[in-house]
Amino acid sequence: MNTTDTKNGVIYVRVSSAEQIDGTSLESQERFCQEYAKRENINVLKVFIEKGESAKTANRTEFIKAISFCSEKKNKIECFIVYKVDRFARSQSDHISVKETLKKYNTELHSVTEPIGDSPMGKMMEGILSTFAEFDNNVRTERSVNGMRERLKQGVWVWQAPLGYYRTSQGENISPDPKFAPYVELAFNEFAKGTYTFESLANFLNERGFVTKCGNKATPSLMDKIIKNPLYCGIIKVWDMEHKGSFNYIISEELFNKCNGRKKKEYMPRLAKNSNFPLRKLVVCESCQHSLTGSSSTGRKGVKYPYYHHHKQTCPSAKFIPKETFEQLFVEYLADITPSPEYEKVFKAIVVDIWKNNFKKLDEQNEQVRKEIKVFENQRQRVFEMHQSGVYSDQDFIAQKDILNKKIAEKKLLIHEKAVEEFNMDEALEYCFNYIRETSKTWIELETEPERRLRFQKFIFAENLGFSGEEFGTTKLTPIYSMYQQYLTEPSSLVTLLGIAPRLPA
Repeated sequence: MNTTDTKNGVIYVRVSSAEQIDGTSLESQERFCQEYAKRENINVLKVFIEKGESAKTANRTEFIKAISFCSEKKNKIECFIVYKVDRFARSQSDHISVKETLKKYNTELHSVTEPIGDSPMGKMMEGILSTFAEFDNNVRTERSVNGMRERLKQGVWVWQAPLGYYRTSQGENISPDPKFAPYVELAFNEFAKGTYTFESLANFLNERGFVTKCGNKATPSLMDKIIKNPLYCGIIKVWDMEHKGSFNYIISEELFNKCNGRKKKEYMPRLAKNSNFPLRKLVVCESCQHSLTGSSSTGRKGVKYPYYHHHKQTCPSAKFIPKETFEQLFVEYLADITPSPEYEKVFKAIVVDIWKNNFKKLDEQNEQVRKEIKVFENQRQRVFEMHQSGVYSDQDFIAQKDILNKKIAEKKLLIHEKAVEEFNMDEALEYCFNYIRETSKTWIELETEPERRLRFQKFIFAENLGFSGEEFGTTKLTPIYSMYQQYLTEPSSLVTLLGIAPRLPA
């Protein structure tokens, strides 16, 4: 180690949920970061610990403090150390933006467990990892939202119960609250008479002893919120859905409609807006740089004909293109940019090889951890023997046993965390290529799921896609697609590492 070349750095560690804050995950991250800093001759000036805050956005308290600390010239921070890239950001745009900010302060991002850096391979890996971090976050969000949607379809309210309802136990549906439901029902019955304002209705309830769970009196804004909430008549209306609740309602639908000046109607799920034109706003005219939109014109016989077109027809390239023709051109374009099986094989081999090589050091550390576990287990056995022989009292025995059990659990968790990390890269790669190995086919199959189709388009295109009036032009694709375009013109650009030599196209 060259002691004359010491750099200053900071460490940033994070767990994303309150359930993870038991000390272990944060402690293991910090331990690995400190060991990395020692190995790389980095002088750690400060450690920033984020507890239970997501990295979906850059709005994190400790993260902002860490960036601010790097901006102070007197600190001369050259290294920003994280355990993994996804600890830094879960959005590629955030990753790029914050990294550019650090660059202005002459601060470089370091990942303890991933081979990123200024080399071509390091830059490629950083791009891939930041993309996967965002992709993984999108997948988790999608799974969570889909689960919530299914519960909502079953008539279950999945969020905090509003005033007037309560939840008897976690996971159960809501029910009318015996204490507050009568006040809510009274409010609707009185408001339906047509003689109350929200202010006078609030005063009416206050005179009858109404107070909220926090002990506050009724206010006009609270009355407005209650009267306009269809949940009180059993209608769940969120996102793009409207469903009947499978819980007991406080008021009837007729009373709710009367208070809100509505006629009774059937509540049916609505389709996502403009789902018939998924390419609107994504595609821009190469002449005027304005995004294309979509609409339908009605023929003489009342038949509707869908078209993509400019918002305004002042552009010299403006034209109306039938939806079917335009989307067929788009499908053919997707087929052209879809990575080939050879590329997929080479790409996955390189990424997995780099990933596994990166974990060889951690595997060696695992072996050391296993030895430490063995030592602790022997000490624990010794504690049992000393207790049986009367050397330790019951109190001393329990205290010593708990200390050793905690140490053993922490060491085993370290091994488990690293095993999961290795497994997740293979899983992420396969999950990703399940979508992109037949990009055009995937896009067509997502026709019945407009929201997922739009997210899939964002996964492909980093920027808007240009259209000349006849064909789609070049655009900035996300890394996994853009590297394939480079690979087509220069196969050697995807350099294999020592030890693997996948067959390249002839």
